[in-house]
Amino acid sequence: MYRMNYWGALALIGSLAGCTADKGETDTEGTANPDTSTTGTTAGTDATDPTATTTVVPTTGAPTTGAPTTGEDPTTGGVDVECMARLQDCPEGLKCTAYAKKADDTWDANKCVPVTGDGVYGDPCTVEGGLASGIDDCAKGYICQSPDEEGKNGVCLEFCQPDDSCPNTIGETFCIPANDGFLPICSRVCDPLVQDCPGTQGCYGDPSGPPFFCYGPDPKDGGQDGTKCEFTNACLAGLYCAASATVEGCPADSLGCCTPFCPLDGDVCTGGEQCVVFYTYPPPGTENIGVCVIPA
Repeated sequence: MYRMNYWGALALIGSLAGCTADKGETDTEGTANPDTSTTGTTAGTDATDPTATTTVVPTTGAPTTGAPTTGEDPTTGGVDVECMARLQDCPEGLKCTAYAKKADDTWDANKCVPVTGDGVYGDPCTVEGGLASGIDDCAKGYICQSPDEEGKNGVCLEFCQPDDSCPNTIGETFCIPANDGFLPICSRVCDPLVQDCPGTQGCYGDPSGPPFFCYGPDPKDGGQDGTKCEFTNACLAGLYCAASATVEGCPADSLGCCTPFCPLDGDVCTGGEQCVVFYTYPPPGTENIGVCVIPA
């Protein structure tokens, strides 16, 4: 599951607030799960060696909750029409988008808003009335993500189609059904060891299933190695939000802390941390991707 936050932004992905995409779930297990609140490490079986064990690092973020509303929200506004972002089923002149039902919160519902611009994938955009208000100048079928704190300098991203396709997004794509499905956005597939995302976006992942995806960082607590984090994209590019018990020096009162991705064939971890395989059963092309954690 992915949880995204809007600060600094979407990322997922702050949560991506915070990183989870439309929560598409797979049966793939991994070293950490950004959408669960578990801590500590468990053991999994390595697909390449049934007798070997690999550390599984639970993620720390929690998926957002909520349901679409039909009435106007007194805080963030909205139109008295239910909708689904994937379907774009609003009346003429309106678009379905994600928004926060309460001010200064993350996207936790969908609503119809007027179409006020024509921005498409990759175009610059501006958000009005709060970073998660849902009011922006992107075209129908798109949402403004990763604006600055003034709501400017964001980028238009495409909402996923009902079949998870992203026909208007450039490159190899992935549908991130973030925030309980209220924020189903299209992202580019990436490599966390290369960090090959465009602009200031970081490459993030969820052990519940590949692929790794691009999203804007939301470093509310700095986003550096060892700093607190609570959701997928709360760390800067190149870092992962792992459970607090698995990161050396992580404050005891935190849900998790940022820690680097690492290559298994060239451990760059420090102190008591070791480079542990990210996916318990690594899909093709991800066998060398790990994350620095305290081994079980």
